[in-house]
Amino acid sequence: MNRGVRAAAGTFGATALLAAGLVSPAWAAPRAAGTEQASKGCTNSGTVPKGARTVSIGDVDHDGKADTAFYAAVPGTTDAQGHYDYGIHTAAGGVIKVRDRMTGDRVHSGWFSATDGMGFVAVIDDTETATLYAFRGCKLIQPHHVGGGPYVMKIGRTAKPGTGVACNDENGGVLLERATARKRSNGNYDILRTIIDVSADGKTARQQSGPGSTEVRWSNLKPSDIRVQQARGSYCNDVPKVDARID
Repeated sequence: MNRGVRAAAGTFGATALLAAGLVSPAWAAPRAAGTEQASKGCTNSGTVPKGARTVSIGDVDHDGKADTAFYAAVPGTTDAQGHYDYGIHTAAGGVIKVRDRMTGDRVHSGWFSATDGMGFVAVIDDTETATLYAFRGCKLIQPHHVGGGPYVMKIGRTAKPGTGVACNDENGGVLLERATARKRSNGNYDILRTIIDVSADGKTARQQSGPGSTEVRWSNLKPSDIRVQQARGSYCNDVPKVDARID
């Protein structure tokens, strides 16, 4: 792996409107359960890695100022291949970051959103694996499965039983969901989605089960349909993603 750094931020119309102060989308909601921070905002002495790319995520620490998420591809030395850092840079001066330990050698990317009743969450991925985080009390917390272990999801064409991570905002609030592209006998796909619940303290997450937990979001889609491709990755409606890679 070469040690040059390449990074890019996703481009979405919603991002431009947010920057202009014209919209306040659901993913950047000013208040959500479990996200109460001091009115002065989150502050610390941390620094954003050099060369990091950023994207606006709205006001997540309730100081009235828009904050940003960043992704950094940090090149290594002669005996290391480098690593990735994902995090939040608050307008108040705080830097809350986590080391991305996923091993995929393609683009690493992430999105950040408020959810309906489950606080702020972030999902980062390397096109093969997606890792869930919850933002609580000026910290990025990695939720665990109810049975133990970090909430990490396989994504992509060969991942089972789910193939991706998605969001649903049909009812006004954002719900975090597991997406599955189920192939029909005619070669087309149905897209199923199952809700993922994140606890108020951000320490646990679980995929719902039982009647009503899974819905058929779209039916009989052609393999070339962008919604089939997205069901195999990690996307949250029009939430902007920020990404980076080490070449």
